[in-house]
Amino acid sequence: MASEVSICNIALQLIKHSKSITSLTSGTKEANACEAVYDEMRDLLSEYHHWNWCTKRQKLGQLSTTPAFEWDHEYELPADFLRAVSVHEHNDGTDNVPYKIEDGKILTDADDVYLRYIARVVDPNQMPPTFRRALSKLIASQLATALAQSVSLSKELFDQFHDQDLPLAKSADSIQNYADQLPESDFIMVRHGGRESYEPGDPPAS
Repeated sequence: MASEVSICNIALQLIKHSKSITSLTSGTKEANACEAVYDEMRDLLSEYHHWNWCTKRQKLGQLSTTPAFEWDHEYELPADFLRAVSVHEHNDGTDNVPYKIEDGKILTDADDVYLRYIARVVDPNQMPPTFRRALSKLIASQLATALAQSVSLSKELFDQFHDQDLPLAKSADSIQNYADQLPESDFIMVRHGGRESYEPGDPPAS
């Protein structure tokens, strides 16, 4: 079975680190380094693309409170929400309504909200193998400087992630069904300052 530990141990192997971990909370140098980046890299990769496997649909409940100005209604986002894919007022999904996301809520004039969104998935067994492999490579690019003291290896692994592992994961996901794919988020590129200016080993931005 896949686990956070197995994903991180693959990352450690990719930087040719001699020690593996048995838990992200065991307190070893390797475990601490993995724990520091795992959750953020998982969510970062999930937000980057409109993955079919972690897309959810939900009708949101309208809150009794209302925005102070501009919008008529507000709706609370799901607890596992990462980013919106589309927002509709009708359950046929053919319309798209204007909205803003602020303070954990969707603000809109729509009387009903049907939300399609990218959800946070924490169980690695629900992630496709190609996604887990891409996640290991992305984590490895972060660990290369912290544990291997190699900026060049960090950049090499990130380039491999972007040019090989990520396209493979996206291709595998796209054949699951004929889903409309929205434009990719620039989130990963922005977080790393773009490929040209990315500084390998930089800690994830908060």
